[in-house]
Amino acid sequence: MKSKGNAKIETKLSLLDTIFLSEKRKNLLLLLKEEGPKSSDEIKNAFDFPWKSITPQLKKLIDWGLVFEEEGMYTLSDMGSTIVTNMQFFLNTLSIYEENLDFWYEHDTSSIPPHLLIRIRELGHVSILERDLSNVFRIPEEITENLANSNRIMSFVSVFHPSSPFLYFECMEKGIEATSIITKTIFDVLQTEFNSELPLIKTSSSILNRVIIEYRQKIKHILSSKASDFLIYDVALKPMSMIVTDKLFLLALPDKKGRLTSQFLISSDPQALKWGEELFIYYKERSKPLAEFLSYL
Repeated sequence: MKSKGNAKIETKLSLLDTIFLSEKRKNLLLLLKEEGPKSSDEIKNAFDFPWKSITPQLKKLIDWGLVFEEEGMYTLSDMGSTIVTNMQFFLNTLSIYEENLDFWYEHDTSSIPPHLLIRIRELGHVSILERDLSNVFRIPEEITENLANSNRIMSFVSVFHPSSPFLYFECMEKGIEATSIITKTIFDVLQTEFNSELPLIKTSSSILNRVIIEYRQKIKHILSSKASDFLIYDVALKPMSMIVTDKLFLLALPDKKGRLTSQFLISSDPQALKWGEELFIYYKERSKPLAEFLSYL
């Protein structure tokens, strides 16, 4: 005689089998969840299957209490609706990972807080942007064009890029609303190097020297300008960067050994933008105003 505990386990497994071991049953549940009650003709037309192959699947769903039939209309029960909603979350999560399996397998996601990682499905369709390693100082056009045409920009940078000051300065001149978080490590480098009397590069070229002076001046202007909205993240962090605009979300993660890679995750899906903004806010709430760290800029 089976124990009640074993009976419960068998029931759970049987319910899983009922849903996932048949594509027809799974798709029937998703159809009723996404489009609401359906008649037999509507179900038959939606799947283009003979009705006689669908009725056994509907019967099983009805027997389990997931679906009920009333006046010729098939509808999800309350239990069925709850189960299918969570099933959609699960399937969407699988889709996110499956679509770019290599990226997720090779990269470290520990910089994404658990409450957002568990909602990774909200990213929807994402693409992987490959950086040109033969010219690491060049920011991809997909990024620069998007930033130039954005109304607001939120960025978190834990690795300094030499082009960043010019790009940020351009955004300031255009009046684009920009909030940036940099790590304390990057800030220390900026504050030391760009206030030092020593040249960044020893050169006899007057043209190059003028460029270096202009570069330093832009850094100082950005960090001291009232138009700048800079925050400092003073916690140890593996190299991670993100940009969120009103049009684009971009995320760069380190590999499993904490090294930068040539790949960016990029999306323009509205849900991805919302998810990315929540990730930015998470770090913003844990950062401090630039003024608390300025010493002699």
